[in-house]
Amino acid sequence: MTLLPSKAWGSYDAAIKSLGQLRPAGTEADVPFLLQLGIVLREDPPRLSELGRRYFDARFIHGDEAATTQALQDALLLFPPVIAVAQILDGVAGATRSSVESVLRSQGFGEGLTDRKIGSLLALMDRAGIIRYTRGTGGIEVLTHIATAAEVPSSVFISPDTPFGNRVWLRRVLEEGGGTLRWLDKHFTSAAFEVLWEAIDGHKFREVRILSLHLVDIHDGRKVKRDYGNLVAELANRGVRLAWRVIESTKIRDTHDRWVITDTTARNIPNVNAIFSGQHSELNQSEQRDALETLFESYWQQAEDIAAVWGGGQPN
Repeated sequence: MTLLPSKAWGSYDAAIKSLGQLRPAGTEADVPFLLQLGIVLREDPPRLSELGRRYFDARFIHGDEAATTQALQDALLLFPPVIAVAQILDGVAGATRSSVESVLRSQGFGEGLTDRKIGSLLALMDRAGIIRYTRGTGGIEVLTHIATAAEVPSSVFISPDTPFGNRVWLRRVLEEGGGTLRWLDKHFTSAAFEVLWEAIDGHKFREVRILSLHLVDIHDGRKVKRDYGNLVAELANRGVRLAWRVIESTKIRDTHDRWVITDTTARNIPNVNAIFSGQHSELNQSEQRDALETLFESYWQQAEDIAAVWGGGQPN
């Protein structure tokens, strides 16, 4: 369960001061939320993280208001509920406190959600300069534009209200990392070919491997075969090798999730149809890149090239 702030920032601010001064007594009620922000490390006794120390030094040693605000903003922009609000409501005219509640509930942050917690979250985002929140009217204006940031956020939210944005976020996720891009999606569809064509740069990638089940009704049409052949040829012109293999369901029954894995990154993502249809979901960074690559490669060795299954062409 994701914890949202239940009080004004002043209480958490005081807890950070106590922890920075190595006086953790009395901070117990505030530590869980600060853990969520990555400001406190999960240790006994709790102590400030590197980000927490940066906030403490700026706030309580140097008295640097701009650096304090930046440290707080950096922490909040790693916090999924904040990312969801800033991403989905960016540029939305007339967004209100009610809009924020709808975003939070639709993205799975509704458990234990209260009006007080929504207000505390909005006040905190306003304090960090992520939004402008007008308390009298409940109006919201997003000031920090996640979509134009150089780095893709740790969590990307898919919504039925942002069909174009969903597709762009998928492309940006595919552009991350480099080397070999491995995409495991049991129900992969050719709808993703266009986004792959847009995302794959021969200066960054040398190979793309797609692994799925063989879905006869979806994969065996003439258009799919033609599009796949065209994509193989066009990526080859960029110096990138594309291979699509299918695996028997009995050999992959223990795996439910879908992943995009490169030589340096990994994300847990929904299936292609969920992204393109805008089903509420997330594209989340994974800390298990090495283990996921090993798992993918073990499945890859048990899979068969789809061209061989179709009965034409040479296996990749």
